[in-house]
Amino acid sequence: MADLPQIGPVERRAVRIEVPAHWADHRFLGRAVLPGVEAMQLLAFWTRRFRPAVQLQSIGQAAFDKFLELPPAGEAIEAYCDLTDLPHGVVQAALVTRRQAKTAALTRTITHAQVVYKPSPPPVAAMPLDMSAALAGPCFSVAPDHLYESLVPFGPHYRNIAQPLQLAREGALTLIHAPDLADHQTDMPLGSPFVPDAAFHAACVWSQRFAGVVAFPVGIAERRVVDPTRPGETYVGRVFPVRTDGATLVFDIWVLGLDGKVRELLTGVRMRDVSGGRLRPPEWISAMRAPPAPGDVKGCVAMTLIERDNVMPFAEQCLSGRERQRLEKMGPKRRKGFLAARLACKRLSRTLEGNDWTTPAHEIETLAADGIRPSCPSGPGKAFHYCSVAHDRRFAVAVSAGHPIGVDVETPDACLLKALHFFTNGTEQAQVRFSALGEIDAAVRVWSVKEAVAKVLGITLADAWQRTEVIRIGSEESRLRIDNGPPAQAFHKDIGNHVVTWVVLR
Repeated sequence: MADLPQIGPVERRAVRIEVPAHWADHRFLGRAVLPGVEAMQLLAFWTRRFRPAVQLQSIGQAAFDKFLELPPAGEAIEAYCDLTDLPHGVVQAALVTRRQAKTAALTRTITHAQVVYKPSPPPVAAMPLDMSAALAGPCFSVAPDHLYESLVPFGPHYRNIAQPLQLAREGALTLIHAPDLADHQTDMPLGSPFVPDAAFHAACVWSQRFAGVVAFPVGIAERRVVDPTRPGETYVGRVFPVRTDGATLVFDIWVLGLDGKVRELLTGVRMRDVSGGRLRPPEWISAMRAPPAPGDVKGCVAMTLIERDNVMPFAEQCLSGRERQRLEKMGPKRRKGFLAARLACKRLSRTLEGNDWTTPAHEIETLAADGIRPSCPSGPGKAFHYCSVAHDRRFAVAVSAGHPIGVDVETPDACLLKALHFFTNGTEQAQVRFSALGEIDAAVRVWSVKEAVAKVLGITLADAWQRTEVIRIGSEESRLRIDNGPPAQAFHKDIGNHVVTWVVLR
């Protein structure tokens, strides 16, 4: 018995919760309820008051057990803060209320939220910044107004996703604005509660799109407040799905400043349907209608797409020294495409390294020795991979293969038909004219095949027009000859009204 951990007695402290007007905007099934982030804020404030020596920056085992329904603004809730000493200097804090039973002279104690505070937390590990600089696409975008009207129907004070939310299989990414709203009750020891709350909204929308459930947070394994967020400032919220195959979904969430520095980490965020099935995602959010992700691609090892318009402000910090030097010589339009292409190559390199999520982004060099051609480095003992990149107005695409490869991405456009005689011969023009794909879709495949050949051979586009003949045009695969040589293959993939084409020369 002497080896059992010693748990101290519960210290119960009476507390009073003043209900500000803006809490009424946080509603569940028509009822105003205390947000979980506000419960954590109150517990931190009370713990600091009653146990000043406790460190509040490392929070574990957070659980939101029961909703605390709120009275009208201006009224107060009489509650308790239960503090318990656990082994190794850990302190548990719980928000508790008492309720009189309606049919008997009994009082029931209800725990609404509880957390533990851990002493001397280890330093936060360096984060691979490119993972938060952009999502690997294609992405589905939800405008804030539409999001809060249809998916997370909270009132104005809790509508803090500040730009269209980007959703992809690998997670969610957005900007979050912390309203300039003071908290006279707690002085915000954990920073603005609106920031992690909005990150939960992003995870909720991801759950609706990809898991078919309206999921709310019910617990957090660990929360690290590195640098408390501040009212009136804007932050980046990045949501990572960790486990999504059961009734309870699990996410990790990073909150970063616009400078790329980590402000807060939430790991093991547990979310599930707490409505008993009464809340269902609207049909339009379903991923069943989403354009396919790159997935398995014929003829090459891997493919990554980055949405150019979704690159975060700190993306330049992901670049190596040589990449920065090249970026500095570019104008604004070229810089945007170059940044997206570098991020795509870095993601591709991580995939080739067996999902390496630890190497700092700036240590992944994506320029070849000539400072122009792309590179997707692999570690010692790993197979060498050729790499190619392309971008249009929406996507930057990076592909790799064990043989020389070239890639192009285009949007089908009727203008190609007017220029058809420039880049095709008579036989190719006849194929385009009578193709079952339609003239525009056939023409864009011929054009993109020759663009890809130009890259794989390192020649001009005009030379590729002359030296390459497309001998069969297909929806997913075409055939070509270079310099009247043996037939080669080109592969196509339709992604969100864009055609990605790649050619591998063996």
